[in-house]
Amino acid sequence: GTVSKAQAVLSISTQLVNVESQQTGAAEDGSTIQLYLTMLHDVDWEKNLEPRDEDTGAPQSPQPSEPRRSCEASLELDEHPTKRTRVNPAKYAWAATDFLLEMRLNPNVSRTLELIKLYGEDLPQAKRDVSASPSAPEFPESEWTNVLAGRAIDLDHVFMGRYTATADEKVTEHIGGLEVLFRAPVAAKKVGSFGDWVYAWKHASLATMFAFPHQQEELDAYGEFIIGLFGALVPVIHERVLDFDRAVCKRVGSAKHFSLTDFANFANLKIQYIDSCGANIYCAEVSLSSSSKGRGGRGAGNRKTEMCHNYNSNVGCKALAHTCRFRHSCLGCGADSHKRFECVKNM
Repeated sequence: GTVSKAQAVLSISTQLVNVESQQTGAAEDGSTIQLYLTMLHDVDWEKNLEPRDEDTGAPQSPQPSEPRRSCEASLELDEHPTKRTRVNPAKYAWAATDFLLEMRLNPNVSRTLELIKLYGEDLPQAKRDVSASPSAPEFPESEWTNVLAGRAIDLDHVFMGRYTATADEKVTEHIGGLEVLFRAPVAAKKVGSFGDWVYAWKHASLATMFAFPHQQEELDAYGEFIIGLFGALVPVIHERVLDFDRAVCKRVGSAKHFSLTDFANFANLKIQYIDSCGANIYCAEVSLSSSSKGRGGRGAGNRKTEMCHNYNSNVGCKALAHTCRFRHSCLGCGADSHKRFECVKNM
């Protein structure tokens, strides 16, 4: 019978690991597999270089040698630069480790890596193709690079597009003989609430599913997870959920073996960005306390101790807790967890 290439490579690699472990006692070294992968890649490389018939795919017989060129013709051809030689990825130091790891990855993660490598072969071309696609969703042009490269999407930039009437264009200015390329200035808008996040995440999910259709269930599950955190926490600390979401997306975009549904691997980030004992929360509170005590007297530092009346109204304060000049606390009891009309002492 016959076996697939993947099965054959897996079987041979397993045998190589066993033999290497018995001989050296170091199964994780991977040097034998590295040599095997390099040899395998070289064979495929040579086959791809052979001229083949367009209809049958069979190797063509060598063509008769061309007449000897004149010295002048040779000099003309030599003036043109040679085509850059492609690097053999099997010779990279991490090739053997990646080869073994990819066999244990979640199928969705493996498929994502395949597409990231495909788009990465010519990322500018892939981005141009997306821009010209009639089925592509509305999305900031600059963020398509992050999508196709599998990096974290800047939700602030996605959300900012909601308030920008002009196209996401670049501006070119000429100063003497120098050409300066920069992005047109726009009003700064950031995701600052649950509603803002839902809008930005919906658009980011549509763009991601356009490039990685198999990720739909993963994106939906992660969206429900974050929405659950928003629902479990009082609105005054929703900004912690936003920071947690940014940290998770950054980790998944940097460490390609993670998926957004690996919730157990984000436990330390939840403690750091959401829990009161987390490093980010504690440092922010200490910094705010020190700033208020250090300034003293009258002025902006002292106004932070005054309660924010807008925050305690039904309309609410437009500023976030850490940017507002006044303190987002209950006017009735002084607690930071609720507003005055929500206070049990006023009921």
